[in-house]
Amino acid sequence: MPIFRFLLISCYIRKNNTMTINELITKISELALSHDQVVAFHVGETFDVATSKSSERYPAVWLEIPLTTDYQDARRKTHTTALNFLTLAKSDDISDQMYKTSDMEVIADQMLQAIDDKFQNIGLSDIVGLTLRNFSDDDLVGIRVDISFTIGRECDYKESFDTEL
Repeated sequence: MPIFRFLLISCYIRKNNTMTINELITKISELALSHDQVVAFHVGETFDVATSKSSERYPAVWLEIPLTTDYQDARRKTHTTALNFLTLAKSDDISDQMYKTSDMEVIADQMLQAIDDKFQNIGLSDIVGLTLRNFSDDDLVGIRVDISFTIGRECDYKESFDTEL
């Protein structure tokens, strides 16, 4: 009987944590925008972050694309991306830049703790931060956090194929 319970729980966890890339990004966006300081969320390439005028409001969180996906085994896959926590700093004022970088690190740390708390059944790993300074022409500063999300894979792929191979 204990083995049967384990199998049911294991199957439930796998099914409960499957999601598409779009669903993952949506959850990250919703969580980021629920932070009391973050006023904008964007998705784009590093080049887009550095040159875009789409976020005139800061602090902002950018999720970098492309994501990489590691199909680890028949039941798990890992999506890896970077989250940039950015704000404007005074030009040529290192003290203000460090103060704002520190503030962005606190927001990033709070976001990571919230992800760990709110995203049940999703594994987090390979979390590394790097401070950013003069990231664009807008004197953006902040922190880039590389992060990996391990989620379940769809197990019932056979329904998507018309014939047996």
